[in-house]
Amino acid sequence: MSYNETEGKWLKHMTYKWIGTAVLAGVILAGCGSDAEKEEPKEDKPVQEAAESPAKKESEEKATEKKPIEEADNLPPEEKEALLQAFEQNIQAFNSKDVDAYMETLSKKPVSFDYEEERKYVEKTFASFDMKLEPQHTVIIKYDEKKKEANIFSAMKTVTKDLQSEKVVENVTRQVSVYRKEESGWKQISTFAMQ
Repeated sequence: MSYNETEGKWLKHMTYKWIGTAVLAGVILAGCGSDAEKEEPKEDKPVQEAAESPAKKESEEKATEKKPIEEADNLPPEEKEALLQAFEQNIQAFNSKDVDAYMETLSKKPVSFDYEEERKYVEKTFASFDMKLEPQHTVIIKYDEKKKEANIFSAMKTVTKDLQSEKVVENVTRQVSVYRKEESGWKQISTFAMQ
């Protein structure tokens, strides 16, 4: 599979578990030696001379202020513990390149990926890259008792080393992993990642 196909797959789905980060890192590593695309010159825009009122500036600043990530207020302590344990098992299995253990942390009925395709893709990723995931600021932001689903937010630091070129890329993405409670416990059904 070429890097362009991999990148296209990542952009199309944007919801693959940590693989989105792996693909992005792979694309970055592959493109390290290529020439950068030339930017088209930007048109000069006239400078707005009218001064903005202090009230308008303050209003705009409040609108763009980031709200803190808060834990779901309806989360039972026993479910919180079970969810964080499932999340940690997923990270540990991925970091140790244990494909079977990693696949055990995923639902066999996922929402955003095909289970068997995920296995093949992870095997190829592990063969090409040495990746370590380091979750930072992990918070369960949504818990739905009726649906038996929960959303786990994390700022995920990914350190990726290309096994052929030995180039290393570090990246931090914000992501939400969606888990569903099944007979065998909490299983991941999708992940949404963003820069």
